Amino acid sequence: MRKYGGRICVGLLGAAVAYAVFGPGDAFVAVDVAEGVSPLPAAFSRLGVLYVVAVFIERALEVLLKTWRQGGKLRLEEEARSAGEDGRAAAEAKLRRYSVGTQRRALLFGLVLGVMVSLSGVRLLGSLFEFGAGTPPFQRDLFQFTDVIVTAGLIAGGSATIHKAMALIEDLLKANRTRAKDS
Repeated sequence: MRKYGGRICVGLLGAAVAYAVFGPGDAFVAVDVAEGVSPLPAAFSRLGVLYVVAVFIERALEVLLKTWRQGGKLRLEEEARSAGEDGRAAAEAKLRRYSVGTQRRALLFGLVLGVMVSLSGVRLLGSLFEFGAGTPPFQRDLFQFTDVIVTAGLIAGGSATIHKAMALIEDLLKANRTRAKDS
């Protein structure tokens, strides 16, 4: 299992993407924005939902990875402490490689979970754009696929990434309000 963890994550991600491309057409349901409501506040509230989802996923990943990888980390830390001067650098390098492997696994698992969550309907871009009646189905499907991937990336990036995006949008809205008042 340890040897094939990355391959399993990539396989799950590939299966989710294949489902998104070849799955039933009604699996993608666009979120309707109420009549007269601007899509930007709807997207901002959707970003808040993504923040909460990302926090949940971060916590779940932390628990899962700690359960899976903590024993190896503790063993390598003990080796580094008990190693003599000659072996200390090698033991610390081994510990760093182990930590990098854990981070890589966390990112892959986060991406897989992000794809699964966005396939279940939690998406961001769909609340910003509306398709006209003459839009080709391929274009709509490609947009929804892109929405799944972008949302999954945001979720996989964690709550700090989403918080930064929320702060950026808030700053832009404040700047626009200030310009409107000055005009």
